[in-house]
Amino acid sequence: MMPQVSPLRRIFSRFFPRKYAAQLAQAKFGLVPVGEKKEQALHYLFLGELALLQGNLSALSLFETAANFDPDNALIWYRQGLAFFEYGSLDGKEKALLLASKNFKVATQLNPAYFDAWAAWGTTLLQLGRFHEEHHFFLEARDKYQKAIELAEGQSKEALAELYWDYGLVWSEISDHSGEAIDVRLSIQSFEKAVSFQEKPCPEFWNDMGNAYIQMGLLINDSRYYLQSIDYLSRSVSTAPLYADGWASLALALSQLYINTMNDRFASRACECLARAAKNDPRNSDIWLSWAQLLGEAGRLNGDPKQLGSSIEKCAKAYSLDPKNPTILSQWVESLSNLGALTGRLDLLIEAENKILKAVDHFSDDPDLWRAYGLCLIGFGKYYEDPDYFEFAIEKLQYGLSLDRTDAELWHALGIAHKLYAEMTDDVEMIERASRFLMRAIDLKPSCPSFIYDTACSLLHYSEVEDSLPSLEQAIALFETLLQNHRDVLLHHPEWLYQYGCALEWMGDFSTEETHFSRAAEIYSQVLLIDPDYPDIHFRLGICQVHLGHMGLEKETYNRAIQSFRLAVRQDPENEKAWLEWGLCLVHLAHLTIDTETMNQLYFEAEQKITTAGSLGESSAHYHLACLYSILTRTDEAMALIRQALNLRTLPSIDEMLEDEWLDNLRGTEEFAQFLTALEAKYQPREE
Repeated sequence: MMPQVSPLRRIFSRFFPRKYAAQLAQAKFGLVPVGEKKEQALHYLFLGELALLQGNLSALSLFETAANFDPDNALIWYRQGLAFFEYGSLDGKEKALLLASKNFKVATQLNPAYFDAWAAWGTTLLQLGRFHEEHHFFLEARDKYQKAIELAEGQSKEALAELYWDYGLVWSEISDHSGEAIDVRLSIQSFEKAVSFQEKPCPEFWNDMGNAYIQMGLLINDSRYYLQSIDYLSRSVSTAPLYADGWASLALALSQLYINTMNDRFASRACECLARAAKNDPRNSDIWLSWAQLLGEAGRLNGDPKQLGSSIEKCAKAYSLDPKNPTILSQWVESLSNLGALTGRLDLLIEAENKILKAVDHFSDDPDLWRAYGLCLIGFGKYYEDPDYFEFAIEKLQYGLSLDRTDAELWHALGIAHKLYAEMTDDVEMIERASRFLMRAIDLKPSCPSFIYDTACSLLHYSEVEDSLPSLEQAIALFETLLQNHRDVLLHHPEWLYQYGCALEWMGDFSTEETHFSRAAEIYSQVLLIDPDYPDIHFRLGICQVHLGHMGLEKETYNRAIQSFRLAVRQDPENEKAWLEWGLCLVHLAHLTIDTETMNQLYFEAEQKITTAGSLGESSAHYHLACLYSILTRTDEAMALIRQALNLRTLPSIDEMLEDEWLDNLRGTEEFAQFLTALEAKYQPREE
């Protein structure tokens, strides 16, 4: 059936000013011979295409004339659609894409086997979806591309390459909405199909294909996809060194790989790519924002003020180009907060607070801003050592989660706020909640090593406070995951090894098995190789060696522990616990010594070390010195120290004193017996 002319006039009037729609030609088509109508149609079509290419809306009249001369010709409608597509691709002219879509619809109705029209219709709908950010356009585009694929037999390689390229793009857009890995897989398969029809793909194609692999990497947290994307994106910039989008995409892939590995080599390469991108497109705020985000993350993970300062500079540049972007503001606040907390600069924290208060007023529904608000308050909590700020931070972070419960960074920040609050207040419930929230972050982002490390530390803390073996086992499993998958990062993060050693040492206390203390000592030794000045490392190594000495009763093991304690007090002369443990270790070694003169010398040195610990504030030094004096049968002095320990409330329980072998000589005195009797009477519950 011949399409009517009047609907076309109505369509034009919907998208263009009336003055242009009213000028549509009123030609007398019946007077033209049939043989000339097709020629006249193509003539007016060409004139219309030329006019619209120049932005002249007189093209509307020419297109209507062409359609009236040959209304059943699908080519007429197809070429009009292409013209409106080109016009609608210009800024501010996007509404013309709807008109292009309607023309392609007529073309496919007139010729259902019209491959080019189906493909062009799909591309138009893809553009409409991007312009309007409406998902249904992408679904419609997918259907049109699938129809074109059904008709693809016999088409040129160039046409098929473009078709599968666009098909890959539309699946990529669909996956953004669905969050389904299968949709990204279909996108990747389409790009791979498109490659098979091209000898030398253009830089834009490699960029789109590389971004599909990044998308899959983000979705399933698999670094292998980032590595594959880097390969494709490198081809993009190698063929077009001035292609800013290619450099930015390559930087994104390297940045995500850095987050998943914490390997500084990837961060350095990403910064180099962003520098190239910014040089080629200095007015692109997204490039400066990406640079700021990378430097902010690296600065936080490495505790590097220089990187955080550079992140702040990049945020300022991005903001100057796009002051209405809330993501820029959130990163700016985050970097200011982290730098302020790291360097103890209150002015930076106040600047961050001023920015975030204005930002949340304007963009109250942006979860990233509420996370930045929480991080700012955490910074204040660290600066003032005030748990109230952590409570305020928790409130802001919980509001952010009410907007988006799938945000792994929000869950992580919430866990950190609880963890810091618990460390300051010893609130057991807060420690448990911290571990739970941090585990939730890992569920959402399982390949992020910093998340794994923070969660392991939180579980270790909880196990120490609650004597929880299951939590300790979980912590050790997470530490081992880190060491297994990120061993090359340990040189820059020896704290991973140190905390793992602490967890193994604590497991040794649970199990009383030599293997755990032996493994812990081995781990501490690795920390020493990486950083000989790591805080408390000699002390912790000495403690493990003491435990091993108790189990094997070998003098050499105690001697190694003594050497570790000697290095510990050299590293920190005011470490009262190191002085105490050094003294106790000397006592144990004396018990294994046969030579009387050497034994007495060890006891003398032990007395000196324990006395030094007491002078530095070690509360249990009085009791341990009393034990030493009991061994030396200096019972009067021992008894005086026991009384001092009682006054200082550092005396162990009665049962512990009755079982302590070092007090055997003191327990044989009448004075100690009277002391215990009085002590039992003092703590005996009164009868009602």
